[in-house]
Amino acid sequence: MLVQRIAAGPCLGKAGQLRELLFYLGRRAILSPGEDTTEQQIGVHALGRRPNYDPQADNIVRVQIRRLRQKLDEYFAAEGHDEPLVISIPKGGHILRFESRPARISAENPAAGASHLIGTPNWWWVTTAVVGLLAAAFFGGRATAPKPAAVSAAPTGIQLNPMWSRVFVKDQPTAIVIADSSFVILQNLLQEDFTLNEYVDRTYRDRIERVPNLGMRDALRMIAGRQYTSLADATLSSQLNSMGSQLGARMNVRYSRHMNVRDFHAGNFILIGSSHGVPWAELFAPALNFKFERIGPDQRFGFRNLKPATNEAAVYTSSGLGGGPQQSFATISLVPNLARNGNVLLLNGITMEATEAAGEFAMGGEFQKVLHQISNGSEHLPHFEVLLKSTAMAGAPDKVSVVTWRRLAN
Repeated sequence: MLVQRIAAGPCLGKAGQLRELLFYLGRRAILSPGEDTTEQQIGVHALGRRPNYDPQADNIVRVQIRRLRQKLDEYFAAEGHDEPLVISIPKGGHILRFESRPARISAENPAAGASHLIGTPNWWWVTTAVVGLLAAAFFGGRATAPKPAAVSAAPTGIQLNPMWSRVFVKDQPTAIVIADSSFVILQNLLQEDFTLNEYVDRTYRDRIERVPNLGMRDALRMIAGRQYTSLADATLSSQLNSMGSQLGARMNVRYSRHMNVRDFHAGNFILIGSSHGVPWAELFAPALNFKFERIGPDQRFGFRNLKPATNEAAVYTSSGLGGGPQQSFATISLVPNLARNGNVLLLNGITMEATEAAGEFAMGGEFQKVLHQISNGSEHLPHFEVLLKSTAMAGAPDKVSVVTWRRLAN
């Protein structure tokens, strides 16, 4: 939340590249505390450089790190002078350091709000829940992704990309729907999966009231009342918002909890995340071959291949590679909206990193080659779904490859 406040403030208001750098370093600091990252990784994942760029010949990372360090100093000396936490980037490294501000105490009693929790039995469950919330939800508040920076340019060739021309239509509305991470956390803590109907009518809250531990129940109520999405969703939605605006679409970023079924009868949509965080994805699941669900005895999320072709697996699930990169899967699907007068793009990953990888791949030039195959070189692009395999290093997407694809009935 502190990272988001800094990014939204006047200090970085017009510095889009510095915001992306701050988001990336913030995520690394939270997911992999104490682990440094290379100039190569920063250049590729935060500053838009190609994977084969040479940091020795291009010093953009050093320049932008130095600028961000200065901007952070300016923020905490001015509008952030009352922040209880301070962020810095020690010289010689690329790690964000979060530290308490010495001798600066809030006028309110910091223990007052938590005393009734700590006094209950098994209060460490409450702490676990709250820590889990803060670790998983990097971007707080209503669905207000960072405004597109003036310097952010549309990826090369998007005007010629047949998929984007169907999702971003000049003078027509396109809504980007970002995940309800609070809902994800509740399901994980309660060890239950809730349906779209339970999400819409809020009956999943009844399950909270049946939790016997009072402290845990209070923490779950707090989580249910918050509106969080992931940092990856915030970053990706900002990039897509910028792209759509440049193509003339009337863009709108919506929080999943603020949607209703009638919305999906008109206009175009991009849903970022699986049905676990964007339950509205359930509306379009019947049209798909790769079903997102729990698979196997350990009930791990994955994709079930309903009609495996030759050399295709029946299921695709995430796995760690010897304690190194994590392998996961995601889908990019284009389907009609409920009234069939617009299109819905589904970016659905097993993990947050896989969803982010799908979004980045969809915006890249390699994806246009896949679309060319799907359309058989014609100008008309049918509805489709593409299954991707991705790897992630230290919480950031790394390599992406196409596993297979399907044309869908129009």
